[in-house]
This record gives sequence, structure tokens and C-alpha cells, in this order.
Amino acid sequence: MPSPRPSSSARPVSRFSRYALAGYVLLIVYASLYPFSGWRWQGLMPFDFVRAPLPRYITASDLFINVGGYLPLGYLVARTLPARWPRWPTWLVASLLASALSFAMESLQAFLPMRVSSNLDWLTNSLGGVLGAAVCVWLLPRLRLAGLLRLWRERWFAPHVGYGLLLLALWPVALLWPAAVLFGTGQIGPTLLQPALDTDTWRVLSAWFVNSGLRLPDFAPMSILRQTGITAAMLAASILTLASLLRPGAPRLRLALGLTLAGLFAVSLSAVLSFGPEHALAWATTPNLRSVALGLMVGLPLSYLPPRWAAASGGVSLVLALFWINVSGPGPYYAMNLQAWSQGLFIRLYGLPQWLSWLWPFAVLVYLLAHTLRRTRPHS
Repeated sequence: MPSPRPSSSARPVSRFSRYALAGYVLLIVYASLYPFSGWRWQGLMPFDFVRAPLPRYITASDLFINVGGYLPLGYLVARTLPARWPRWPTWLVASLLASALSFAMESLQAFLPMRVSSNLDWLTNSLGGVLGAAVCVWLLPRLRLAGLLRLWRERWFAPHVGYGLLLLALWPVALLWPAAVLFGTGQIGPTLLQPALDTDTWRVLSAWFVNSGLRLPDFAPMSILRQTGITAAMLAASILTLASLLRPGAPRLRLALGLTLAGLFAVSLSAVLSFGPEHALAWATTPNLRSVALGLMVGLPLSYLPPRWAAASGGVSLVLALFWINVSGPGPYYAMNLQAWSQGLFIRLYGLPQWLSWLWPFAVLVYLLAHTLRRTRPHS
């Protein structure tokens, strides 16, 4: 008599999981091999770290980062393996693949002078992969949470929107990097151009531009009115991005409010990690609360538009926010805040949150444009 089919066979593999896995592997490679320069032979074999003694100084934060960093990887690998596999092979293969990636990263670090290969990092990363795979294979099915999430996904979201869901999931992560204004991601203009303004070459070019009657950006500190516009437009764009992914019967109001609360929670968590728990609600000033209310007043009614028009409206809102924030300098107190900022965890991530904060709205803008154009094509 044939054995019953394992329960894991009912687990479908979504595009969202594949996109998330690919993105997460790239993040691990970036964090492990940064700064990608100075490669050279240092007289050590790449695998010598395996037999080296354990580090003399071990901190709880290092262990937490190493285990926590690879726990999502183990989960995502297990989530994207063939659905017909039984649970034990899925868990074992996912654990081994996560461990193999960590082993490869530690081996390559032997050729980077600024990095140190560590057997403890490999072991703790492997432990994170083991735990993440176990969460996917055994814990979530017992809690029946995966089935509930899949039901919500199929009932509320349109098919083939995995990339959009991934971008929305990354929005709170992008907000972990302290910004000059609430929800103010994507401010790359002053960051990239301001150093050039101080060079002799720029002074010569600026004199020529001024004599030609053209105006150069001075990145003056943004006014309260512009801060309000940026916050409201960014929030409305996020809500409209969510709306462009939804089916007609989805609870748009609840999902939009949940997305807003997730963003505010990320801002509070960033303040806790950067400045201390007493600053968790430092963002909750009267102008910011007014800006959030304005963003909800704009975004919530427009979220009931058809998906194509919601995507187009979100793109317009995002363009406005990006324009305003990139022709403005930081707020008057932003520089003083950064001087008191204890980067802590962010330093160990080698700028990943900052890059995500810079690039997230531009990735969303590209997605909204493609989403709008795709839905305008006539059906065959």
C-alpha cells in the first residue's frame, strides 16, 4: 500500500519567495564581502579558519546578528525547494545550503584584508539556517499560519505581484535608516552632489552656469511645508502601491492602515536602535502627525481606484516626493541628530540599510511604471 503523500506537498512555491530568496542572498554577499576591494593573497589557505581556535572575545550581539542574519535565509531556502519533497529532506537540504553559503563567504574573506574569516561566524550562521528551515518545515505548519497567510494572499492579492509584495515588505526595512524627514527615503541628491559642490571644478562650472543665467541647486534646509508634503506624498505612494496589488474585494482600509502602522513602527524601532528607548516616539510631533493624516486623507480614497489607476497615482505621488526631497537639504536639526547618533547595528551591516533607504523608492517607481503599462495592454 503506498504511503500517504507528505503534508509539505501542499505547500506551493510563490514568486514572492523566489524574489525574496534572490534578494536576500545578494544582501548576504554584499554584507560578507564588503568593501569588494583590495583582493590579494595573504598567505593563508581559504579553509584555514575551520581549524583555527575560536575567537577570544565573543559578544552576545555578534551571536545574535550571525544567527538572526541567516535565519531568514534558511526559511526562504526551505520555502523555495520543491513542494513534493518530504519534510526531513527539505529541512536537511535547506540547512546545508545555508551553511554552504556561509562557508563560501568566510572562505572568500581570506582574500580581503579588511575582513577576517571566522569559524564561529560559520557555526552561528549555520545554526541560523537550521533554525530558519525548521521554522518553515515544522513550526509554521503546526501553527497553520502558512496556510492562513496563503489563503489571505490568494483572496486579497492579484496573481503575479510577488515583486510588488517584496518591495512593500522592504519598506519598513528601508525606514530603519534615519532620514531627514519622516518617510523620507530616496534622498540621494544632496548626498551625491553636495561633496562635489565644494570642489574647485564645480566652482568654475557654477560660475559659467550662473553667467549663463541658469540656477544651480543649493540644497537649502527644507521648510515645514515641504516636509509635510514629502511625508504625505511618500505615505500616499506606499498606500497606492499596495492598492495596485489588491483584488477588488480586499479590505483596503485595514491593509492600508496596517502598512502605515508598520512604517511608523519601523521609524520608532530605528530611533530606539539609534538613540535609545526614550526616543521611540520622537517622530510623533504635531507637524509629523499632521503629515501622516494628510497622507492618509490622500491615499485612502485613491486606493479604491482600479489597480492600473492606483499604480499611476502612486507613481505621480512618488515622483513629487522624490523631487521635493532631492532639491532640499536636511532639516535644521538633522545634522545635530546624526552627531549624537550611535550607529551600532547599522555599522555592522556595512551600509545596507542606507542603500535600501536610497534606492527603495526608485525601485518602486520602476515597478509602478511597469505595472501600469502591463495593465494597459489589450487582452488577447
